[in-house]
Amino acid sequence: MRLIILQLFLSFIFNNVTSADVVSDAKWKSINPINHEHLIEIQNRLQKLLPNAKKALVSIETDDGVGSGVIVSEDGLVLTAAHVIGKTGQKMNVRLINGKRVSAISLGGSEISDAGMLRITQKGKWPFSPIAKRETSKVGDWCFAIGHPGGFDKKRGVVVRLGRVIGKNEDTLQSDSRLLGGDSGGPLFDFNGNIIAIHSRVSKESDQNFHVPVECFHINWDFYQEGEILTLEKLQDQGFLGVACEKTDLGLKIISVVEKSAAKQSGLKVGDYLISLDGEKLDSREELTILISLKKPNELISLEYHRGSTELSVQLALGARPQK
Repeated sequence: MRLIILQLFLSFIFNNVTSADVVSDAKWKSINPINHEHLIEIQNRLQKLLPNAKKALVSIETDDGVGSGVIVSEDGLVLTAAHVIGKTGQKMNVRLINGKRVSAISLGGSEISDAGMLRITQKGKWPFSPIAKRETSKVGDWCFAIGHPGGFDKKRGVVVRLGRVIGKNEDTLQSDSRLLGGDSGGPLFDFNGNIIAIHSRVSKESDQNFHVPVECFHINWDFYQEGEILTLEKLQDQGFLGVACEKTDLGLKIISVVEKSAAKQSGLKVGDYLISLDGEKLDSREELTILISLKKPNELISLEYHRGSTELSVQLALGARPQK
């Protein structure tokens, strides 16, 4: 019922708000708006944040289609989805909120998380939106999605959807902010005006909207900026460790070990916690995958891990990925 009321209320969202409107954090942070006053506060908060958010939004035009993105630095760094940019070094156009086209080039990303980066190549100082710090968004938070579904349309303008964060893990954030084709790569904002995720996968179900959490960008920032794209095809030819992990506060917990793999032969066990690889702290499963993807079969790596309260380390030679 709450969602229906909010969706109906969105038809009023673009009414004029004067500078005298005061936003009460206690009301827009309320888990369940219980009256008209609460809905007004949510509307006011959204209208306060939208002008700056929309300035940073871009429509991305490639040879393969259109998508969305968001500028996150004054010098023109853009976050988007990996499936929007396709490959590294690809020339494309981005359209600003006023419809102006500027040239850009794709940098890096990951097919696994669907995180992608590109950079505006024309000189200038570009409007941008701030990225949320790691681990600041949580289930239940208010959020809003913006994008250019179907491509840039100056007459229609930016499409805005209000919602809540309804699920989150290290790889995916789920919201009930309804996404459409062409939204991919656009930003999901929190109610402090910070980007908390990038739109990734669209569904016909109103609550099946999936986004790349900003944590994926934070952890792999340098890798993406250097123009590297992690692809499933690339993984097939690179080194293979042979573990499946889940992220915990203690490190990457090994939940399975492939028989006859490098991990198995080195003595790694289910329940061990991986801490670092070649001195690089491991913050996510994707980071482990990226670091392994930079190695060849038979290349030596050094792993630090915990088994119970004991700190251990091992040097091992990576294997080859099993052929399907």
